[in-house]
Amino acid sequence: MPEYTVAVALSNPANVPKLIHIAALIATEHHGGLVVTSVVPAPDEETPASGHDPDAFDKAQSLVQRGYEAALARGLQCERSVAVGQHIHEGIVNVAEGHQANLLVMGMSESPHPLLEASDIEFDRVVDAVAAHVPCNVLVAKFRDGMHFDSALVLVSDHIDFRMAEQVIVPLHRRAGVEIEFVNLAASQQQVGQARTQVNQWLEEAGLTGCGHLTVQVGEETADAIIEASKSYDLILLGTPPLHQLKHRLLGTVAEQVVANAHCTTLLMLPAEKD
Repeated sequence: MPEYTVAVALSNPANVPKLIHIAALIATEHHGGLVVTSVVPAPDEETPASGHDPDAFDKAQSLVQRGYEAALARGLQCERSVAVGQHIHEGIVNVAEGHQANLLVMGMSESPHPLLEASDIEFDRVVDAVAAHVPCNVLVAKFRDGMHFDSALVLVSDHIDFRMAEQVIVPLHRRAGVEIEFVNLAASQQQVGQARTQVNQWLEEAGLTGCGHLTVQVGEETADAIIEASKSYDLILLGTPPLHQLKHRLLGTVAEQVVANAHCTTLLMLPAEKD
């Protein structure tokens, strides 16, 4: 495999082409490849065998094969991996670790997974559990409509990881022609100039200055404001602080409220936990 690897976790057949499309843009920009995976839950002693789908392995293989063929059609190197795990997140994390992935791309889980137990982890959603354990950055996609992305909003805040943002934004701009608008919300009119200078410095350091237009506005970073703004874009990119900095799990934060309610596709950038 190439030095830069994007792992793609597949679970929803409808999202396979969309996740591969985004992952392929990023991998191509970095001259990398993909590893596609789907997880088959392993039965445990407390769960009768009749409670498991006997065709689960075949379904996972079919998802992985579809992802593999989509990657090859884009001229990318790709590996396949059907993982078996007691918990869904464990299988995904093991694949990302085993392939030394630089980035994991997955779809947003819209409801608690019945096989994800909360006894040994803090979070009760697959995406939360993956983000808490995987050793690489995570890009979580919540799709609306198709893959027609002409304009994107990147909300610039103190907790956005610009190095991670660079991995995602540059390919969208260069490879897909997406028009990017960086929006920073300053606390007051007096802070607009200071905020603009700071954000321009961040964008320059991350190599993002040529990728879009910067707007600094006076306002608050609230879910309602971002959701309203999403009506004017095809795509929104949001960053979150590392999980250890959050007082609560992702559910209920501004970022996840936006992911759940935005009027356009949302990409949530979760930085890897630092030791």
